[in-house]
Amino acid sequence: MAEASYALIFQGNILGGFEREQVMERFGQLFRLPAEDVEKVFGHPRVVLKRNLDRAAADAYASRLAGIGMAVTLDAAHPPAAAAAPSSPVQKPMLAPQPQAEEQADEPAAQAPAAAPPVGDAESAAAAPAMPATPASVAPRELAFEFTGNGFEFFRIWIVNLLLSIVTLGIYSAWAKARTQRYFYGNTRSDGTSFEYLADPLNILKGRVAGFALLLLYTLANQFVPLLGAVLMLGFLAIFPWIMVRGLAFRNHNSAWRGVRFGFDGRLAEAYRVFLLWPLLGALTVGLLFPYAMYRQQQFIIGNSRYGVEPFQFGARPGGFYMIALAVLGAAVGGFLLSMLLGAIFPPLSPLAIVAAYPVILALSNVMLTNLRYNNTTLGVHALQADYRLGSYAKLMLTNTLAIVLTLGLFYPWAKVRNARYAAGHISLVADGDLGEFAAAQREQVSALGGEIGDVFDVDLGI
Repeated sequence: MAEASYALIFQGNILGGFEREQVMERFGQLFRLPAEDVEKVFGHPRVVLKRNLDRAAADAYASRLAGIGMAVTLDAAHPPAAAAAPSSPVQKPMLAPQPQAEEQADEPAAQAPAAAPPVGDAESAAAAPAMPATPASVAPRELAFEFTGNGFEFFRIWIVNLLLSIVTLGIYSAWAKARTQRYFYGNTRSDGTSFEYLADPLNILKGRVAGFALLLLYTLANQFVPLLGAVLMLGFLAIFPWIMVRGLAFRNHNSAWRGVRFGFDGRLAEAYRVFLLWPLLGALTVGLLFPYAMYRQQQFIIGNSRYGVEPFQFGARPGGFYMIALAVLGAAVGGFLLSMLLGAIFPPLSPLAIVAAYPVILALSNVMLTNLRYNNTTLGVHALQADYRLGSYAKLMLTNTLAIVLTLGLFYPWAKVRNARYAAGHISLVADGDLGEFAAAQREQVSALGGEIGDVFDVDLGI
């Protein structure tokens, strides 16, 4: 009996958290298809994207397409050898969609496998585009991040950092930050290679001295000359976008993987719009534009970041941020109503319900925002994915908080390690090709430019 092969089925369904137009755009970018061909694929009720896949290749394709928001399913079959699509002498179609006459399934395709075999339609099939080949040797792979640190190991670093920072009146805190970052970067791996943190502690110290001086000046002015304190606060707000840009540039420039640094190319004029103008408009509209302001900020931060010379792309839409705002608002209203109900039954329970609602709201916003950010971020043909879960993340937050309180703060190193391990376990990279070759190409292109790209600030301003 022939070994089972699989067909990759798309029934027009889009995964939650994605916008249809955005998914179509990214699908076209991924397979380098013109808009009219993408419309044909998304316009049919049932399309066979690829036939005769083994299970590993089918899962890899399904994971890659899910990463851009397409709900696909696998249909197991044992087709006869004669039914296999002939190979073209120029190009072997790996994802040749064949539209079918079936109607969409009642449930999303990612949740229910297609039961009916494909039904041929000569006229429809002739109109369907053929997508470029992807060699089986470089089929998309989902690579989970790994975090190998442990709480006791980091506790020793943390306690030494804390004691030396106290003894040196905070001077050692710059070296403490560098040691901490190197520990977490070095213990975070992707595709067998750890990340690197390359910052010079002296540059971190410069930024901290400048920040401390500004804080001291503001405190004294606010104490003795309140009007001057107000002026200084306005001055800080005026330079806040500049601080953000320089801080992001410093962080990215000193982060590396496989010998290639990250970078940030955000412009100051745009930073003023996203960090001052849009939040101000959000306040003036009684919060209605706050989700849009958050969208613009994430678009600015992610869209201006790069790995080597390859820029990151952020494909989310404002609607996703409004969904987060509505979910958080709903949770807050629900917590308030619950506290009122419990207060009517037994008054002492009312404040407890309000206190309990706060971590739920915080966990909900963190989970939804993390998933939205990562599931809409790509790097060339590669994509990031996240699957934070509200239940497990809320449990992590609750246990960490209780343990820190009960140990008077001594559990903090274990909490930080647990957070890092959770993040690594719920974020992955869908690599479409060899990452070693990708990194090598970035090194060559950076080298060809004769040095660093952009204006890199050499002082960490604490961002």
